[in-house]
Amino acid sequence: MEIKLKIVEEHQVASISHEGSVEDMGEIIGELAGWIKQKGLLITQPPFSVYYTSPTEVQPEKMKYEVGIPFQGDAYGDERVKIKIMPKHKILSAIHKGPYEEIGSVYAEMMQYIIESGREMIGAPREVYINTPGEVPDEELLTEVIFPVISLESSEDSSNYSILRGQPEELTKQENPIKISPIGYVRKDGMKTSLEIIDKYIPGLKELNNFSHVIVLWWANMIDNSEHRNVLQVYPPYSLDRLTGIFATRAEYRPNPISITICKIEDLNEKEGILHVSNLDACDGTPIIDLKAYFPSFDRVEKPEIPRWLSFLWPDWAYGQ
Repeated sequence: MEIKLKIVEEHQVASISHEGSVEDMGEIIGELAGWIKQKGLLITQPPFSVYYTSPTEVQPEKMKYEVGIPFQGDAYGDERVKIKIMPKHKILSAIHKGPYEEIGSVYAEMMQYIIESGREMIGAPREVYINTPGEVPDEELLTEVIFPVISLESSEDSSNYSILRGQPEELTKQENPIKISPIGYVRKDGMKTSLEIIDKYIPGLKELNNFSHVIVLWWANMIDNSEHRNVLQVYPPYSLDRLTGIFATRAEYRPNPISITICKIEDLNEKEGILHVSNLDACDGTPIIDLKAYFPSFDRVEKPEIPRWLSFLWPDWAYGQ
């Protein structure tokens, strides 16, 4: 299997969100295609699905996914069909040939490749259906598996990430400097991530094991320099042609390189000060500057809104996290 790094150009999409079996997908694709044609629009690319849950984590009837078809033309959505923007971004892509039931190995191989190549997922995976069961036998089915990604350990994305800088003396001068000390460090071992807490801060972990999630604040030390601290506007990697103010992004390039991630707590060894977590987008050795227990009452909002061009990369909820 060949895995390729590509750039997806921005395009508009008609989509339907669905909760239920993936067996419903064929009917949804047909409904979308009919809606597009009825509006007199032009279908430009094959249909695709974005998966917000995994069949290994939920029952088949509880799968959450979105089906989309790219098109050209002017249209407004309705209660059932939404018009969204797929932004310009980088992806890792692989073609699976064969029945849909055998596609799981492609996901596993691509996930391993992402880890080994020093990249990070920046959105939900998706599948593009190049042909359909009605056109070819199952063994001839072609499905493109896509993972939106950025690079973690190289400057691969940096040329597109910084664009406008302020004057260093204006942004770095501090009349009253603030002192921040690490409380621990990130440790990565393959796909496993742990937080190694410094001895004197271990008592602060008491009762944290009774929470399902923790908010991790970490210091992006790998890009902590005067150049990156003075970046004020960027072309973010999840929308490579859209100029965005740094405070409208989650970029690590900012006046104070503080990053935040909500992580699932997998295990806590309070005695040793080792907290095992998942979903932490920080490198091995990254300083941890604070931990905060996740409170649903305070840390989520009922009806959040994000730009339309982000809607396919991040759903409203981090399902399965």
